[in-house]
Amino acid sequence: MSGLDALLNRPRPGAWQRFVHQPCIFLAHKLYTWRRTIPIQPIVDPVSVVCISDTHNSQPALPDGDILIHAGDLTQSGSLQELQGTVTWLRAQPHPVKIVVAGNHDLLLDEFYTGHHANSFDNLTGKAACKMINWGDIIYLENSEATVTCANGRQLRVYGSPRSPRHGNWAFQYPRSEDVWTGATPEGVDILITHGPPRAHLDLQRLGCNYLLRELWRVRPKLHVFGHVHEGAGTEWLQFDGLQKAYEDAVITGGGFGNLLRTLKAFLLTLSGTAAEAKCLLVNAAMVGGLRDDERRRPVKVTI
Repeated sequence: MSGLDALLNRPRPGAWQRFVHQPCIFLAHKLYTWRRTIPIQPIVDPVSVVCISDTHNSQPALPDGDILIHAGDLTQSGSLQELQGTVTWLRAQPHPVKIVVAGNHDLLLDEFYTGHHANSFDNLTGKAACKMINWGDIIYLENSEATVTCANGRQLRVYGSPRSPRHGNWAFQYPRSEDVWTGATPEGVDILITHGPPRAHLDLQRLGCNYLLRELWRVRPKLHVFGHVHEGAGTEWLQFDGLQKAYEDAVITGGGFGNLLRTLKAFLLTLSGTAAEAKCLLVNAAMVGGLRDDERRRPVKVTI
């Protein structure tokens, strides 16, 4: 297992370990998760979305749905054979709309990566590889947007990106200190698909991107699907309010008693009012887990 895989796939520490390591962040997270949240309910023309990510050549059984989203790491080593095998499997699925972004393991799809490792891929570049792969009816997004029309006639705008912060020598990665996100996502997008997570949410509280989090606040999609951090798998509703901001500040700045007090104050303020309807659903749809990726999870099916 590579250094990046070991970092992303290491098991979640227990509650006591997390408290001892970062007590203020641990308590701030508890306050944040104790909030009252009303999941947003689609009023007209609901659309079911099946979310998967980080399948790494596995081909799990998938439930039916209107849209199928794969948030990257289709393969383990990014070869043309692996990519075509996974794409062929995805094409065979019954979902009317299928949308895919690449991940850091999908090496061959990255024009920059293949350009610097030409000998490893028989001088095949990312653009050439994309042309060789038979995508069929799959919508492949690489820092791009598409508008899809669902079976019930509802139209949804979707933006997808394979980017994730750099750790090691992988595809579609950028220095963690570099802001590649500000203004990248078109306003009014309904679904955001990224390979990497935003900071402080379903990312083990340290592996997500600060700049992606800030972009999420600006765009506020109905649904954000990602993966990459296998042990962060799960779902979370966002309110984009003072409690969320206080919690995120505590995580980003490394804790601190002052940040904990601000999170407590924001939490107490939520108790004095009625529960608000959530604004955005986050889904870390990583399908594999465990130290050796030997655990298999179920796809996440949501309705928007």
